Amino acid sequence: MLAICGIAVTAALASAALRKYTPEISAVTALAGAVIIFLTVLMQIAPLITEMQNLTQQSGIGSEYGIILLKTCGICAISRFTSDCCKDNGQQALASRVELAARVTIIIIALPLFKNILAAAVSLIPVNQMM
Repeated sequence: MLAICGIAVTAALASAALRKYTPEISAVTALAGAVIIFLTVLMQIAPLITEMQNLTQQSGIGSEYGIILLKTCGICAISRFTSDCCKDNGQQALASRVELAARVTIIIIALPLFKNILAAAVSLIPVNQMM
């Protein structure tokens, strides 16, 4: 965590120093710092993914639920990072479209889960009460 903080402070200071003379390079510097931090965090996620896979196997829940969870978490992280980068560069409309695309993608990925929940709910309703 200390390395991530160091990268963030260095990128922020460099970006602030360059903003007065070359705003374009200032934005690229801040973006580069953000990308380095994001990649550093991604490298640390592997043990978490392994542990989540172990938990889903031990719980007896199908692995497809764990896969859906991991995919949606990944989409949330990537879309948030992208949206924040867009906002930092004054592109609020683009950031909003990224967030919308992420929501739609998560709903599409989770459709099998919704189908299973609906099927389970329907199976609990007695046949005579459905008419």
